[in-house]
Amino acid sequence: MRANPERPPAIEQLGAEPVPPDRRHGRPWSLFTLWFGANVQFATLSVGALSTSVFGLDFAPAVLAIATGTLLSSALVGLFSTRGPLTGVLQLIQSRVPFGRLGNLPSAAFTVVNGVGWCVVDSLLGIFILRDLTGLGFGPALAVMAVAQIAVAVVGYRLIHSVERALAVLLVVVFAVMSVYGFGEVRAQAPVAPADGWTAAFLLVVAVTGARVIGWSAYASDYSRYLPATSRPRRVFLAAGGGSAVAGVWIGSLGAALGTAGALDDPSGMVSDLLPGALGTVVLLSLLLSTLASTVIDLYSGAMAALVAGFTIPRWVSVLVVGGLGTALAWYAGHGDFAAQLNDFLLMTGYWLAPWAAVTIAAFWGRGRREPADPYDPAHRFGPGLPCVLLALAAEIPFMNQSLYTGPLAAGHPALGPFGLFVGFVVAGAAYTVLAGRRWPTPHDRTTQHPLVSDQLRSDA
Repeated sequence: MRANPERPPAIEQLGAEPVPPDRRHGRPWSLFTLWFGANVQFATLSVGALSTSVFGLDFAPAVLAIATGTLLSSALVGLFSTRGPLTGVLQLIQSRVPFGRLGNLPSAAFTVVNGVGWCVVDSLLGIFILRDLTGLGFGPALAVMAVAQIAVAVVGYRLIHSVERALAVLLVVVFAVMSVYGFGEVRAQAPVAPADGWTAAFLLVVAVTGARVIGWSAYASDYSRYLPATSRPRRVFLAAGGGSAVAGVWIGSLGAALGTAGALDDPSGMVSDLLPGALGTVVLLSLLLSTLASTVIDLYSGAMAALVAGFTIPRWVSVLVVGGLGTALAWYAGHGDFAAQLNDFLLMTGYWLAPWAAVTIAAFWGRGRREPADPYDPAHRFGPGLPCVLLALAAEIPFMNQSLYTGPLAAGHPALGPFGLFVGFVVAGAAYTVLAGRRWPTPHDRTTQHPLVSDQLRSDA
């Protein structure tokens, strides 16, 4: 008897291979609830709070900066999600087209790092909540987070969608109640002054907020690849991008409102100190669930990236490895300055992902697009994508402004620091458009196209 595509096995069996046509199911609307639920969470609230409590923007300009960064990056999530139904493959498999199989390895490695990094951030946020709710020590709270997060990611795609769909309804109610209190207590002015001026603070909030969401873009097709190939790209774009944008602007702005009250030393304290006892407990429990659900996405796609990089292990084993690394690093990071670590991590991810996103756009939608190589062809080792990203990274170095490294331009003119991400995006996109217009060594003349991918990729190009 043929398996029902609407009810795949309890534990997802597919890894980095394409989704067969008889396993395709679902509707684009599922992407709205997925990305809405993924963004209605504690990390979004905390990043919003950075804008006022750490960077020193007043509330109104903070909201404008949060909206700008969120809308720009959410558009990428929506755009890249449209490739999932067309191809049936993971986002990083598609990256082999402009990067090549070997040239794509740094992107796969960085996506693993991104998944591990967000596992660390969300684990720490969950520990803050568990500590406030139960009084658990750091070690036991970390163990609870690790088991819950890894368990859902091991089961896979269908359970992740189900969890996010259920949480989307719950979290709308919870955050609506929280918004009444949070926006009711907002102060027009930030508790601290911008260290490097208003312009630098505004651009930094745009960059950091955009970097938070752009991290999802490297995963976008992972959660739309099971949709039928007949799914309309416009609906996919609006569902995925809309869910991310609505939740990101709302919760980020709420975080900015809470940040006007003081420092971000204890993120859960922002919530528990604001709300009356029983309501505060309910909200913190809901935030804990949302944090778990968000981490699951990062673990799932981080594990998939490891498979794309060439590790020949089952998907669920890859989840255990990525989750284990994230848990170990969370133990180490839990004894540092959370706000500073979050800022550094967000900027670090943006420095790579902004050029990567620009190359992807140029390859599939820009003037640099052409007849694509087969992403499963072993002869397609290198494409122009990696040199373009490396060039963009070199262009970003003078603008880098983190506790780990400060570039010369950022050191002398701090207001220029946040421009690094935008410079990298423009440089990578322009370089790819130029290089892709030239004759780049490709295996088109000798390749055997993958039967599930080639026609869809060719027609889309």
